[in-house]
Amino acid sequence: MIRTATLAAAALMGTMAIAAPASAKDISVSYKDLDLSTPAGKSTLARRLDLAAKDACGFSETQTGSRLPPYSVRQCYNEARARSKETMAAIVDQARKGG
Repeated sequence: MIRTATLAAAALMGTMAIAAPASAKDISVSYKDLDLSTPAGKSTLARRLDLAAKDACGFSETQTGSRLPPYSVRQCYNEARARSKETMAAIVDQARKGG
């Protein structure tokens, strides 16, 4: 089964680029090693996407004076996660249809 994702203008075989907000860096997430027809495969992809969204927005970077990330970082992360969930749903649906 071939898995492809098209985001922004990129179409990479077995790799998904997170369409991150303007304040974030672009991150690619590979899923060609996953069987997205299984709950374990979907869970692993969701975990990878979550980590990529955090990385893209600088969520884990330490901030002086607070343990909480700034509002802009949290907003970036929330937007990146929302976009990645939409993309993941399309990829899982495509895999379910055999594409």
